Amino acid sequence: MPQLFPHGKRFTYEGQDLFVVPHGIDETRLLRNLQLPCPSPIEEHYDFPSADGHRPFHTQVVTCELMTMAGRCYVLNDMGTGKTKSAIWSFDFLRRSNVAKRMLVIAPLSTLQFTWAREILNTIPDMKVAVLTGSAERRLRLLAQDHDIYIINHDGLQVIAKALDKRTDIEVFCFDEVAAYRNKNDRSKLARFLSKGRKYVWGMTGSPTPNSPVDAYGLARLVTPDTAPTSFNLFRLETMLNVNQFKWVPKKTAAETVAKTLQPAVRFHLEDVVELPPMIDREVRVPMGQRQAATYKMLKDHAAALLKEGTITAANGGVVFSKLLQTSIGWVYGDGGKTFELDNGARIKALLDIIESVIDSTDDRRKVIVFSPFISAMQGVAKVLAREKIDHATIAGETPPSHRAEVFAAFQDTNRYKVLNAHPECMSHGITLTAADTIIWFGPTTKLEHFEQANRRIRRVGQTRKQQVIRMVSSEVERLAYRRLAQRADLQDNVLDLIAELTQTGDDA
Repeated sequence: MPQLFPHGKRFTYEGQDLFVVPHGIDETRLLRNLQLPCPSPIEEHYDFPSADGHRPFHTQVVTCELMTMAGRCYVLNDMGTGKTKSAIWSFDFLRRSNVAKRMLVIAPLSTLQFTWAREILNTIPDMKVAVLTGSAERRLRLLAQDHDIYIINHDGLQVIAKALDKRTDIEVFCFDEVAAYRNKNDRSKLARFLSKGRKYVWGMTGSPTPNSPVDAYGLARLVTPDTAPTSFNLFRLETMLNVNQFKWVPKKTAAETVAKTLQPAVRFHLEDVVELPPMIDREVRVPMGQRQAATYKMLKDHAAALLKEGTITAANGGVVFSKLLQTSIGWVYGDGGKTFELDNGARIKALLDIIESVIDSTDDRRKVIVFSPFISAMQGVAKVLAREKIDHATIAGETPPSHRAEVFAAFQDTNRYKVLNAHPECMSHGITLTAADTIIWFGPTTKLEHFEQANRRIRRVGQTRKQQVIRMVSSEVERLAYRRLAQRADLQDNVLDLIAELTQTGDDA
């Protein structure tokens, strides 16, 4: 035993020979490898400081234990459970313990200021933080400066790649919404290259498999490459069945396979953290106008003809599907980027009726978020809100990060803006908007990750009112889109439930 712990000391107490070792991270790992129970150092010796007075939930303490002890791990806690604060505390403990000096956070663009920079300020305000946005020159200049935490968006890594590769003093890489690296593309390859050799790599997401079980392969290659599946094709064979040349479906054992692949991991549900008022999900059916219905029928007949001829492919099938959705909503893209507005008056009236029923209630603090999957629809909704003189803000892809942060802060913390009109991709991660209790989907997104994340903006710690998610539906193609989202969610829920069980039992095998 003494040779394993060079910093240990022998002494005698009440006639017994004892050997005492420092309660550090390395010593705790070794003791646990020897099957000797030992609490984590962060649980015993860290005070979890927080400038905003927030004390850690038990789930956050458990999460911090894994992040500080495992080195490379997955934080798959539900949305709204405080993953950001857990990462800040974990890094601060490593910093105080002289285990790591600096951390790089790689996160969605919309979360850099409003979520990460703001949370760090609210937790440990004396930390030096740099948000690497703007021109390449500005990003590199900030990276060259001495900071504790650097924050950058996923695609921003490419801009600073060469300089970052030389920064071996940045020992902690925290990938927020690590599911962004599920695909085999240049972004994922670069992230794997830059994180290679780092002491700590944390992959955080509440949606690890938003599309299919094979999404887990890219995550494993990035976070735990030493134990990742040996090849994508083999992993697909382990988790999927090949129905025909173009179709793969998940195996019954897929969730179990994915849960074992994404280890070591921690998973807690929002309900493990706090008891929130209920959330209801309902569908509001609205009729199409005559031109809408005629255009919809024409497109549907065209798709049926392509299918009968055998000439429909994934590419042109996707185009027809998208056009049917656009028609159902009321704005259709034409050639040359021109947008055609159809007679969607019934849909607009239903939208305004819902909004007015919320913001004109006896509780004047209530607010609404409207999501539209197409820019044309979002712009159309903005014109309607302006016409009706409803205090609102619009967030689109071209909205600068600084302005997004200003809008989110005003919406959440002041009486300004009764309605937030947004594209779901622009605010689908890590943002707390509990000032709203109602979400209206003016039309369906086809991406499960965006749908789940967007809905969770209002269901987070701090929500005091009942919430509702309202889906506006005019056609069967919209119902199909929502049904597809529900079917994809089934697999992901199974994966996460299995990981939740492993978390609760302490079994990481």
